Amino acid sequence: MSSVFLPVFLLFPISLLAAEVNRHDVNFSGNWEVDYQLSDHTNEKIRQVYVETRSKIEAQLRRQSNRTFAVDPSIFNLGSIVGLGQLAERIGQATVLDISQRDGYIVIKRNDDFSLVCDFSDMQPKASVIGSESCAWDEDQLIFQINLPDGLNAEHTLSVASDRSRLNIATKVWIDGLGYPFTLNRVYMPFEPGESLYQCEYTIASQTTCSLLGTQP
Repeated sequence: MSSVFLPVFLLFPISLLAAEVNRHDVNFSGNWEVDYQLSDHTNEKIRQVYVETRSKIEAQLRRQSNRTFAVDPSIFNLGSIVGLGQLAERIGQATVLDISQRDGYIVIKRNDDFSLVCDFSDMQPKASVIGSESCAWDEDQLIFQINLPDGLNAEHTLSVASDRSRLNIATKVWIDGLGYPFTLNRVYMPFEPGESLYQCEYTIASQTTCSLLGTQP
C-alpha cells in the first residue's frame, strides 16, 4: 500500500486552506525541534495498534459467531497497519519546524519536506491533482487534511501548550472502509536557531541516532 501512494504524496507540495477564523487566538509561530523521548516510537505504536485492533476483531467475531451473515473481510487486513504506520512516520518525519503565523495565514516550513500553508480567509476544501486538500480549526487545534484517490487519507492535527512549552502534531492516516486509522504523535520543543549542536533521527530500523551537526553518525 505505502509503496503505491507514498511517492505521489511526497512529490507534491500541499497548500491547504482554513475552515474558519482563529477564534481561540492560538499562536503556533516560532522554531521547534522534535523531542524523541516524548514522541511516539513508530514500531512500538504499530505493535500497540495491531494488538488493540486484533482484540477488537476477535471480540466482534465472538459476538457474531451465532449469526448467519458474514463479517466484513476488510477487518482481517491487519497487515495494513504496518503500511499505515510506516506512511505516518514518513509524512510526519520533520525534525525541525519554522512556523510563521499572521492574522490571515500560517506557513509551516518543515526541514527536508514540503511546507504546510493555510489561508484563514478561505474556508472551502480545494481540489488538486492529487485529491482534495483542506485546512480547518477544531476549537484550538489546527487540522490539515488531504484525501487521495482510492480512499487513502492523511491528516495533521496541531496543538500547542498554553505556555508554549511544547507543540504536538498528530499525523493520522487511514483507508476508507478499513475501520481503523493509525495516528502517530510527535512532540516539538521551542529552540533558538543555532543553539543545538546535535542532529537526531528516529527510524524503525535504527531507533534514535544522534550526531554532531555536519558529521555522519
